Amino acid sequence: MTLFVVSIITVMVVSVYEMQMAQWAAVRNTGDYERALYLAGAAVHHSLAEIEKDSDWRDGIGATEHPAGSGQTYSATVTDSAGGIVVITGSGTVGAITRKLQVTIDPGD
Repeated sequence: MTLFVVSIITVMVVSVYEMQMAQWAAVRNTGDYERALYLAGAAVHHSLAEIEKDSDWRDGIGATEHPAGSGQTYSATVTDSAGGIVVITGSGTVGAITRKLQVTIDPGD
């Protein structure tokens, strides 16, 4: 009887442990997903600041690690479109997750 109770408790403990590990992985992935979006936004804001300083700036931003040493990066491309519209595409990468954010601006306004 004791052996049966111990084995049932062991199965329950292992099940709870596996469920908890899956929840932690989901929380970690959600955090990485959101950080990647914030980094993509940082790339767009960085580009907007450069355009504000020099309206002809279209160099884009190469991979920039933020914060330094974290392995998390952002970058941006800046292109001209029809009618003087500028398209900024920011990209943020955290681990294996990459998110993009695209903004269209009219510098003439």
